[in-house]
Amino acid sequence: MKPRYYQQEAHDSVWDYLRNQSGSPLVVLPTGAGKSLVIAMLVEQARKYDARVIVLQHRKELIQQNAEKIQILLPGIPIGINSAGLRRHSFDQDVICAGIQSVYGKAHEFGKRELIIVDEAHLLSEKSDSMYGKFLSEIREINPKARLVGLTATPFRTGEGPICGRHKLFQRICYEAQTGDLIQQGFLCPVTNKPAAASVDTSQIRKTKNEFVGVAVEQAFDTDDNVAAACDEIVAKCHDRHSVLVFASGVHHAEGVAECLRGITGETVVVVTGDTLPFMREGYIEKFQLGQLRWLVNCDVLTTGFDAPCIDGIAVLRATMSPGLFAQIVGRGLRKHDSKTDCLVLDFGENIKRHGSLDDPEYGRASGAARGEGKKSEANGRGKECFNCGIDVAANARICSECGFAFPAKHETQADEESTLTGTPEPEVWDVVSVNWVRHQKKNDPDAPPTLRMIYECRPEGMTGNMVSEQISEWVCIEHEGFAFRKAQLWWAERTDEEFPESVDIACQMLSQPIARHPAKMTTQVDGRWKRIQSVEFNCEKPVLTDSVRPAYSAVDLDDLPF
Repeated sequence: MKPRYYQQEAHDSVWDYLRNQSGSPLVVLPTGAGKSLVIAMLVEQARKYDARVIVLQHRKELIQQNAEKIQILLPGIPIGINSAGLRRHSFDQDVICAGIQSVYGKAHEFGKRELIIVDEAHLLSEKSDSMYGKFLSEIREINPKARLVGLTATPFRTGEGPICGRHKLFQRICYEAQTGDLIQQGFLCPVTNKPAAASVDTSQIRKTKNEFVGVAVEQAFDTDDNVAAACDEIVAKCHDRHSVLVFASGVHHAEGVAECLRGITGETVVVVTGDTLPFMREGYIEKFQLGQLRWLVNCDVLTTGFDAPCIDGIAVLRATMSPGLFAQIVGRGLRKHDSKTDCLVLDFGENIKRHGSLDDPEYGRASGAARGEGKKSEANGRGKECFNCGIDVAANARICSECGFAFPAKHETQADEESTLTGTPEPEVWDVVSVNWVRHQKKNDPDAPPTLRMIYECRPEGMTGNMVSEQISEWVCIEHEGFAFRKAQLWWAERTDEEFPESVDIACQMLSQPIARHPAKMTTQVDGRWKRIQSVEFNCEKPVLTDSVRPAYSAVDLDDLPF
């Protein structure tokens, strides 16, 4: 079984992180991208060095799926399963796939374990008294050097924001594949997003701090008029769709939608909810997966651990403030299948308006309740973005702790929407005379990731002779996460076709070779006491090299790992 390029890169990035850094890394791969194979590859590598592994999931379908992939790569090694739902309770094998509900409180029965892999890692709560938190604590009582690796399609959790951070269970996203990239490259199915004409106005639905109130959502969607209008539109727009999955707002709503669809189409429509008997649910799902059922309506059941590549239509008759949940819903249609060319997503709950399209690189990362993660705050590591270097700092910060940028003072008066902004300095255009770079480390926080500081010697455009030059700095956050990291990736791609470096040190080594072009001109805007680079101009194409100058990774050696 040959991995795709991004699966291999994800695997290599995890081991590079474990070998060179403390803490716990996170891999982000979209739904349908093949996390199970990456997990199997990680287990295979660990077993080469006799590390004992536990793979944790929360659903029996995922447990079975991961165990099967691991067994393919390790045909001669027995793979244990510990899951009440699968009626198996293994503790002794060196590799065990387990459900957290089944092993919670039983960590001591597994003996010493070196590697814990968690699938669907966005479900881990930051609370130490959660099932995952207690299990991990007990594992580390037996082996304090046990390492944790997470995989997820959605690196944020409702009510807690990003699941990665210096003081969280996972410290850094070591690898992330973008949904849009994998769609363009043909690994995932294209998604056609369509806000529905019969969508429900969600502005008046009651909310808690981080989510709509469930009862209020169902009340808004589960009216005779709304159900009838939605079903009419679903049938009309899905007339050429073979496998349509419907997400309802509640059990009563799901049953009403199913009844309405039956009345319009005369076809079989089944309902799966938490109240559906297991054997009936499994039968319905199997028929749907085989293409024997066209319509499947569910409520809070089929968001994760459900694999039906044939899905070519999704109707979302609910609203959520959670970008993670909406990503899981839309992700059901990302898998490729011979019977489809795309997956149609009909959104009746203003979720696309709220969160954006799933193939947007910034999906789920924006601030505020519109993204379902509550307000940005110092508590969840999502304060505000520094204009100069791009990292997140506390909402009330006056000075960026990374680069020293001074934020402009805020005016407390109410904005005058009819007036134009006056007194803003005009942008400045510079000729770039020379370019240098250094590794920058914050003096007051040695544990913070370093940055690549670019130093441009500039002169005002058109000036010549002995005109005094000015230094303008730019911070490239290669070892950060989130928006700052993606901004660094775009910065690198604009200058060179060489692979993105794994660290600031490697970046400095690479830039010392003729691999990159540098700006000839730049435009800046004064922000406080700093000049923020707005745009750059190049006077040459990116270098084309015959030989790569990228430093190669050394072979993984588990003797170097802090197990």
